[in-house]
Amino acid sequence: MNDSNMQDHRPRGPRLYHKKSRTGCLRCKQRRVKCDELRPSCGSCSRHAVECVYSNSGQIPAGKVAQATQQTLSPSGSMLVPPTDDGSHSGSIPGRLGSISAESKSAYSPQSSAFYPSPSSSQPTPDDGADGDISMPEGPWRRHWELRLIHNYHQNMAQPFPVPQNPEIVALWIHEIPNLAMRMAQQHNRCTLLNVMLANSALYMYTQSTDKQERAELSKLQSTYQYMFSREQRRDIDELTQDMTQHGDYVCFTAIRILAHSIALVQTLTVDPWEPPVQWLYMGRGAGEILGMARKLVQPGGGRKIAMFARSPPDMSDPDQLIYHDHSALDWLLEHPAGAGSIAEQEDRELDEENVKSVYDKALSFTCSVQEAIDNGEPDYAIVRRFGGFAIWVPIEFTRFVEERRPRAMVVLAHFMALWLNYDHVWMIGRAGEMQIRGIYKVLPLEWSYKLDGLFARFKQPEAGK
Repeated sequence: MNDSNMQDHRPRGPRLYHKKSRTGCLRCKQRRVKCDELRPSCGSCSRHAVECVYSNSGQIPAGKVAQATQQTLSPSGSMLVPPTDDGSHSGSIPGRLGSISAESKSAYSPQSSAFYPSPSSSQPTPDDGADGDISMPEGPWRRHWELRLIHNYHQNMAQPFPVPQNPEIVALWIHEIPNLAMRMAQQHNRCTLLNVMLANSALYMYTQSTDKQERAELSKLQSTYQYMFSREQRRDIDELTQDMTQHGDYVCFTAIRILAHSIALVQTLTVDPWEPPVQWLYMGRGAGEILGMARKLVQPGGGRKIAMFARSPPDMSDPDQLIYHDHSALDWLLEHPAGAGSIAEQEDRELDEENVKSVYDKALSFTCSVQEAIDNGEPDYAIVRRFGGFAIWVPIEFTRFVEERRPRAMVVLAHFMALWLNYDHVWMIGRAGEMQIRGIYKVLPLEWSYKLDGLFARFKQPEAGK
């Protein structure tokens, strides 16, 4: 077959109208199309599986973080890049996570943030009719990587904890959930759960790899699959009330896997400048509401698999035990550092508002409840689930306080992240605790910084000669 015939048989995408890109990658500029400016590879270059080059040496412009959609539950915030010795990063890939029902968007979507601005005309947002609509190109490269990612999921990720869980739960993650993902993709053209698994597997392999080229490809895969599952999840949630009686397990396990993925992305956030883990906090809230909706909509006798998961330890069914726990041991964190009667303390009126004080009390309560579970010797998988529960049960206002960089909120968050330090052997936790504490310390007002001094002694010291 000659070259002209080969070209005639090549698959062609739809011809699209494009706007010019002024600050995008070189390829988008040459093509005169609008670039979504994802790093290190924009959506268009990812979709076409070609090298993506920026003229500004790969640095994200200040305040310029592309959003996955015009309405998302969580802001873009994950940075999938290798940390240096001090936990800082040299480049980034904005992460993407999904949404929940329309009425919840107004309740849980951040309204403003210096790091995660709302989409505007100056910020390109991919949609179904634009070049930013990311998809994986068909061909040997995709097949090669999907086989590797699925194999990695089965071999290394289905049982991520050193202490085995209940055999029924292990079988659920190893066999039933992957089978559910494949069946829904084949029979109902629903690929959300499958794409979550692929994104999660790519992130795992990224954290384990030391090969620069492989890490570059894995970062592109993670970013692309994450965008794809966020787009598909919105459709699933829009149709939630229509098919929950049939697909309750699918929607619930998808939400749980997205929450787990958002936790794993915390370890990839930058330290300098510090990036608060608000993506995980917002997504946890959304996942909790999805699970709550599911419980109401699933018919009696349906959703048996998710019910089995819900009954497995730890028991977090009673929120009063979590957010009204005794927190007197940490009350000193809320005190103004200037001391009683000082002018600085008198000017600090934050805790005079009863609802604000309640938010902080609940965050401290949950932190103390997790500490108690650790002291009681709960297994790793139960503690990590409790870590995820912080985002579900602590009021969403706390996340906004962290976004606003209120000193109290950052101090409380640092002490919660200190609980993560002894779980760095769990891949989805990694060095997230240490990196968040270091980042918060860098941006805390000087007078508040002593409240973190005791946390640094808990960091694991590198072995001599390493």
